[in-house]
Amino acid sequence: MPRTLIVIPSDPIEEYEKQGLFFLKEYYNPGGFFDAVHALSPYETKDRFAHGMNIIRIEPRNFRAKVIELKPDAVRAYGGYWACDLACKNKVPGIPVVVSVHDTNPCLLYSSIRKADMVICMSEVVAKLVLSRGVPKEKICLLPNRIDLDVFRPLELPNINFALEHGLPDGKHVLCIGRQEEQKNIDTLVKAIALLPEDYSLILIGGGDKEPYQKLAHELGVASRCFWLSFVPNGELPLWHSWTDCFCVPSRWEGFGFVFIEAAACGNPVITSNIAPMNEYLTHNESAFLVDDYENPEALAHAIRKVCEDSEYRTQIQSGGIKAAQKFSRPDIDALEVSYYEEALAMPPASNFMSLRQVFFNIFQYMRYSNGSRKE
Repeated sequence: MPRTLIVIPSDPIEEYEKQGLFFLKEYYNPGGFFDAVHALSPYETKDRFAHGMNIIRIEPRNFRAKVIELKPDAVRAYGGYWACDLACKNKVPGIPVVVSVHDTNPCLLYSSIRKADMVICMSEVVAKLVLSRGVPKEKICLLPNRIDLDVFRPLELPNINFALEHGLPDGKHVLCIGRQEEQKNIDTLVKAIALLPEDYSLILIGGGDKEPYQKLAHELGVASRCFWLSFVPNGELPLWHSWTDCFCVPSRWEGFGFVFIEAAACGNPVITSNIAPMNEYLTHNESAFLVDDYENPEALAHAIRKVCEDSEYRTQIQSGGIKAAQKFSRPDIDALEVSYYEEALAMPPASNFMSLRQVFFNIFQYMRYSNGSRKE
């Protein structure tokens, strides 16, 4: 029988399109497991078909009625906050709700997570947070992020002066990818650049509020060595990884951090904090330089110089990083995710049992909204 899935993306699909993410069809329907996928969100601007999905803008109050109408085999919410609330507070009997949690920020994990039938966690540290919120261990599955190893791989740079083309100086180049915010510890990284020789420069790619960090760079006298790019298409990132001398994001916390795996897969030596989840899949002195005192600019500057100037050490963690990234290949992670969907679809109806009163309420809601009207 045809299989149907409803997904609730954490952000509007057009936001991912703006970032140049080209794998949305495979991401929301791994291995083509489902015959039809409907993306429902109150944050979409219009109904359309794209990436193999029917993208539907829907008001939260109409969500349950739409689920009843579409009769999916499962509902998947991305993120443990508003999408989780929407899915878990509007459950329909017999339709399992799968929620994926991507972040260790406790503010982004709502209590409704306890109503999910399956919770997919991006890492062990995320799973610990979910457990602490009262979700039974048997409901939790681990699913790391995936990368396309055909895209993220070491590249031979074209015969051009990359620095000149992008208005960058010669010398050593440190690459940082991610939103400019407290989580990424950009302040310590800028301070570390100020401790490095003048031929070291920092390239920061990502959105967020750059002003505090740009102000800090001016105060430290390194503004001319810090270069801010709000956006680079995802498919062009391997070029930057292959050209720069190291990748450094000393995060204060992460849910998974796929940018580290992308960098490692491209052979860009990784420098990051010695915390979970990064130290779950990267090993110090083997596949990355993991910094213990990651809020200390001197410790970070030492790590950057070690990676950029010790050629033997650099080669060691380059090869180790490429090897560590292989287990995150898209086909392997897709197959694992499909196995979780198979498990969810095989759940007995009793696992999604609702009271008779709830069933009648669902019917009432459907009748109330099926004609597109709502009585106050």
